[in-house]
Amino acid sequence: MMRPIAKPDLDARTVFDTCTAGASPKTVRTSLQALKDTVANAATEYDAAATARALHTFGKFKDQPDGVPKKTGGINKQLKNTYTSRMVHKRSAGRTFYDQLLKEAPDGRCALCGQGIADTLDHQLPKTHYPLLAVAPANLVPACRDCNYYKGEEAPTSAEKQTLHPYYDSEVHDHTWLVARVAGPPKPSLVFHAAPPPEMAPLLAARVRHHFTTLKLARLYNPQAGPELRNLSRSLPRLPANMIPEHLRERAEDWAASEGVNSWQAALYRGLAGSPWYTGGGYEEPWK
Repeated sequence: MMRPIAKPDLDARTVFDTCTAGASPKTVRTSLQALKDTVANAATEYDAAATARALHTFGKFKDQPDGVPKKTGGINKQLKNTYTSRMVHKRSAGRTFYDQLLKEAPDGRCALCGQGIADTLDHQLPKTHYPLLAVAPANLVPACRDCNYYKGEEAPTSAEKQTLHPYYDSEVHDHTWLVARVAGPPKPSLVFHAAPPPEMAPLLAARVRHHFTTLKLARLYNPQAGPELRNLSRSLPRLPANMIPEHLRERAEDWAASEGVNSWQAALYRGLAGSPWYTGGGYEEPWK
């Protein structure tokens, strides 16, 4: 699930200045460099909005400075190119910043799902709509290509319709909300769900559900559980039957300690330990 990361210790103005200082032709460079204060101000207001979980209120910066949605040319195009050509490109002036942000991925994994390889940066507010934030460090999160694709270019329309932000939402893991539901017989099944507890703040709970659904995390986690279940079908019969529930609970605690309470592994073992059918012999059923 979403892996918290410390907010980047990079100054948005410095990053933008470095990325655009060598832009060509000179007319483009001059136009971009004239926007340094505007970009820095947008980054400051972004930080305040993200802290308040209110990125949906960032509308005054949408499509700025051109003010035309998805304009094919103009300064907005050059701002977006600042990311693709002046930051991502391996020989670009801003590539050092790109690599620095990517290296912050926990264990090299996507900060949005916790599983995929972090091989790109996701714009939390899409550069298509917010070109002023195209290279703003706090808007760039190390992610896998699947999460980057599923998240797409949609900007949040309300406080509830916003995915979790690894730089600003670490407290989301103060609660246990990822659940694995085990069912059987006749056919064993396992499905992951986002089920925030009643004590979680309603807004945060809504965002957890939105994040889980938008990034299709059930689709990601369900198949990964298969090998673990097949391994358990071989190892659990070696234990005394009365020890199996406790063994599964201990595994859940171990995974929670190492990967987090909302990791799919911790959720899986919690679900298995809490299933009378599974602990009573369901583990011997063939899992496909």
